[in-house]
Order: sequence, then C-alpha cells, then structure tokens
Amino acid sequence: MTQNLGGILLIRMTSLGDIILTLPAIRAIRQHFPLHRVTMLTSLEYIDLVSEIPYLDEIITLDRRGKEPAETIRVVRQLRQKKFDLVIDLHGKFRTRLLSGLSGGRQRIGSRRDIYPPNTHAIDDHFQLLSTIGIQANDKSLEFYVTEANQCFAQELLNEKLLLGDQVKVGIFPGARWDYKCWPADRFAEVADRIGKQYNAAILLFGGPAEADLVSQVRDSMQADPILFDTNLQIGQLAALISFCDQFVSNDTGPTHIAVALGIPTIVLFGATNHLKFGPLDPMHTVIRHGNSLDRSKGNDMMRLITTDEVWKIAEGKLNSLDK
Repeated sequence: MTQNLGGILLIRMTSLGDIILTLPAIRAIRQHFPLHRVTMLTSLEYIDLVSEIPYLDEIITLDRRGKEPAETIRVVRQLRQKKFDLVIDLHGKFRTRLLSGLSGGRQRIGSRRDIYPPNTHAIDDHFQLLSTIGIQANDKSLEFYVTEANQCFAQELLNEKLLLGDQVKVGIFPGARWDYKCWPADRFAEVADRIGKQYNAAILLFGGPAEADLVSQVRDSMQADPILFDTNLQIGQLAALISFCDQFVSNDTGPTHIAVALGIPTIVLFGATNHLKFGPLDPMHTVIRHGNSLDRSKGNDMMRLITTDEVWKIAEGKLNSLDK
C-alpha cells in the first residue's frame, strides 16, 4: 500500500492485556505512516492506558456501561465524520467488525481469529494482518508508558509505607478476570512468605476492583504482613507501582502484561489459556503450565497442578540473579 492515505482508524476495544499486545502493531503502523493521523477506538474503561500510547494522535471511546444503542450510534456518527481512508480492526469480534463496517472507512481490514494458526503468538497474528497492506513488521518488543505524575504517586505511596529503596520488592497479583485462571490463594501466600523470609523482601500485594476478598484470602494465609494497595487503583497508578518491583508473580491477567511490558522479571501461571499465543516472548520471563487443554472447565484443575515448590524454585533463581 502506498502512503496516499489520510486518517487511519485502529479498533481495539478490550482488554488490558490484549491492548498491550497490540502495541507492536500500533508502533509498526505509525512507522509505516509517519505523517498520517492515527486514531484509536477503544472502550472508555481503558482510556488511562491508551491515552499514553505515543503513536496515536486521537482516541475515540465507547462507553459500554448500559448506554446502548444510543452510545453506539453516537460513536458511529463520530467515526463517519472523520472520513477515514483506512480502518484496521485489531480485535476481530462481531461488534468491532460492525463498527468497522459502519465507520465509512474507504478501505477496511480486520483480524479473523478463525484463520490464524492456534499456536502463533497474538503479536504475530497482528503482524500477519498488517502484511496484507504492505507493512512488514518485525519488532515484537512491548512498551508501557508510565507518566511522571503516576511515577511520583507510586514513589510517594511507597515512601508512606516505609519501603526501603534497596529492599527487594516482589509484586503478587493473585486475581484474574475469570476464576479458572486463578492459582489458589494459599499457594500464592506460601510462595510470598518464602520469598519474604529468604530475601527480607517486601511483598507488594495487588488486586483488581472485584478482588478485595481474594487479596484478603492471600493476606490472611500469610505468616508475614504484605504491603496492601487499594484495589481501585487506576491502570497508570498500578503500572507505576509495578515498575518498582524486582519480580512479579501472577496468573495470566492484564497486570502480568504490564509487568512484562515494563521489563520486570515475571513468573506467569497458565491454566486453560494458550501460553503460546498470549504468553511473554522475552526469555527473562517464565511461564509455568501443565497440560495443553483449552477447556475452561479444566482450568482450575490445571492451575492446581502447579506446585509451590516449582514457583519458588524459579522465583529463587530470578532473585539470586539480581544485582543487589
């Protein structure tokens, strides 16, 4: 495709981890079309994340919280006013295909989950889509953008909690959007206690808005006292706190992708989701998974196959390699 283009619309509505995995494609699009206006359509709940992507010129949000169909009509009208020359649907669901079709874009391409090989990485899937319009992308590295304001917020909060600057800090995020992705709370607690005792480490215990009870379960199962944080942190605030960690241990969930993108050595616990498609590519991170089933009904059983000893062994190896 030549550069005879005006505005470009990218569509990726959700979710946190999936949006992060689109960043290599977004970067490649900007590099291929450096002079064109690039707009992204996403869900309002992710504006905190998307607004910091430096490759975008404009963001259009759709509020999915019970405002249909008026909200969709509003967004479609806004899209059509822009008269996009190219629309790239990086999501590939019925809703996003519909929005792409209604956008009025002159040329439209979109992801098709049913045609991608099952074990190719999501980043490669996006690159394959871009290749259909002549964009040859190779850089699979992830990025995350922590603002100065969020960095200051995190530093002040850590100072309030009396965390020493040179103390080892290990982040634990025991939750996930779906229960079948979650490792048992008592096992997170056991690993956290072993790390804390062996390395005099501060355990930073995080959770999402719906995970206060789960965070409490981990805390109550621990012998030592972890450092607790508000479960209603904004995405940018959470990312800033994670950036201070020396290691991160979590399930396959959005904050895990944040840690990976920030370059924090991460241990990711996978069950009935495909680590080959969604897991970290950089060898500094480690995936633990037993079995190959993608049957969600088997997810909890698969997660229970992961032992505390194997997680501890990997955590110990990573922490021993720190230049402290």
